Amino acid sequence: MARSGSAEVDRVLEIVVGEINSLSEPQGGGPPVTLTLGGSVVSGTIIPDWQWFDEVEHAARAGFTVHTGGSIDDEHGGWARLFRGVSESLVRDREEHRTVQNVVNGLSERYRRLLAQEDRTSYIHLSGARVLAPGGGPQSPGGVHWRGRLSAVSGWSFGHLDEATPGGG
Repeated sequence: MARSGSAEVDRVLEIVVGEINSLSEPQGGGPPVTLTLGGSVVSGTIIPDWQWFDEVEHAARAGFTVHTGGSIDDEHGGWARLFRGVSESLVRDREEHRTVQNVVNGLSERYRRLLAQEDRTSYIHLSGARVLAPGGGPQSPGGVHWRGRLSAVSGWSFGHLDEATPGGG
């Protein structure tokens, strides 16, 4: 189903990502996935959007100067605060979404379909992601946190790149 003004999104992948985003516990072993986007291939583990921002915030903190007493260098600490704020906002949004879903379930089918079109998942969030660019090896062999637009995904499969590649493993 194509969205107005944007590329077509695989509905199955959108549902999988939406369900993962609704989880309330951090995921350490979410489903592994390999995505095709243009000429690139990205492989990693799907995690909830709020968890992605939380983990990026922690990684940002690790890269900053920590002073005696635990204070973080204010010059760099703003990035960690930004990601923490986004993560907290996503957690609040998820809780509001659950409340709204209870109300929506009491509406007629027609209105539920209209609301469902407005409430679409737009991004996929991966941990331990490896990016394989055209004509080259992995550009992120150690794995990174990766965020991509679902409308840019042209193909996908469950499994990590090394599992999906002959001879990998």
